[in-house]
Amino acid sequence: MRFIWVCIHLVLSVGILSIPILILGWFDRDKRLVGKICRLWARWVIWSMGITYEVRGIEHLINKHQYIFMSNHGSALDILMGVACLPYNIIFLAKKELFMIPILGWAMQAAGMIKIDRQNSNKAKQSVDQAVEKLIDSKFSTLLYPEGTRSEFGEILPFKKGGFILAIRSKLPVVPISIIGAHSVLPKKTLKLHKGNIKFVIDVPINTTDLHEGDENNLLTQCRNTIIKNKEAYTSENILPYELYSA
Repeated sequence: MRFIWVCIHLVLSVGILSIPILILGWFDRDKRLVGKICRLWARWVIWSMGITYEVRGIEHLINKHQYIFMSNHGSALDILMGVACLPYNIIFLAKKELFMIPILGWAMQAAGMIKIDRQNSNKAKQSVDQAVEKLIDSKFSTLLYPEGTRSEFGEILPFKKGGFILAIRSKLPVVPISIIGAHSVLPKKTLKLHKGNIKFVIDVPINTTDLHEGDENNLLTQCRNTIIKNKEAYTSENILPYELYSA
């Protein structure tokens, strides 16, 4: 029954909220209104799932600053959590196939999402170039999952370098994020939701202004080690009740 309930709300939320995104997205250059609508959508879907969660480390972020958020990726819930928990206007780098889905794809394009062609290295590089230009010439942030795919057992997989090259070229701070518990609530290769709580831990931003291309491996290692450290530190901790803040 819960699966049907969630599906109903997923269809309703996409159907209803994609309309203002489609209308406003083309004119909302900095994606302020689009960001608010996307956060409403994510929180609506999370509410329908009956998930409780806690956000920690929000004090590390400065209002109206731009960031490149880097998170571990163990569940399809990670994207919802990122949109719901970060009070920032965020664009994603998404695989091109998603843009072909009617309504969803149109809304993603209106929201400023950037297409990635994973099967073509030259086009993937062009997508990174486009993302650098968009970030430098805007006021919004981006959220990346450098593992590139969801881990099957919740472990943190090796990171890919592309996002860190993007961070160095755009000179934006990298913010390590550890999502703990999402894999237990909704594991990979299943649609069955389990009861559980999720922690969304935001660490101190890593400055990239003095870094140059060639430093991406050190930046990658520092970010990954921080995500692993927080994941291990918070995994055994008792979680607090659902916590939100004004966005």
